Order: sequence, then C-alpha cells, then structure tokens
Amino acid sequence: MSRRKVNLDVKVAAMRKSLRLTNVADIVREHGLSKQALYNWYDKVLEALPDILADGKPGRKPQPKADSAPPFEW
Repeated sequence: MSRRKVNLDVKVAAMRKSLRLTNVADIVREHGLSKQALYNWYDKVLEALPDILADGKPGRKPQPKADSAPPFEW
C-alpha cells in the first residue's frame, strides 16, 4: 500500500471518532481515578491532535550532536 497524503482535518476527525471513551466507570475504578480527571486528560488529547498529526518533514529526525572533547594539553 503506497503512502498518500491525508488532509489534517481528516486525520483529526478520524482520531477524534476513534478515541471515544467507553466504559469510563470501569477505567476509573480499575485505575483509581476520578471521572473528571479522565475527561480532563481526554480533552487535552483532543485539543493536541492537530499538532500531533500535522505533517512533518519525511525521513529520519536529526540527532543532536555530541559535545566535542577538549583538546589535549601537553
């Protein structure tokens, strides 16, 4: 399957639909969380989706260069 460019609005809409919370009571009980905390985190994730899914430059990400060693002293 070849890669194709998908519009950011389409990505965000698809992810928002697929990230629907289900069985919130079970999640809250299992992890000992408050329902409000879970919804707050969920809202943060939804707000961040456009930034997360935005197209970046293709390929490997540059690695930070290591500091060079100081010169030898005689």
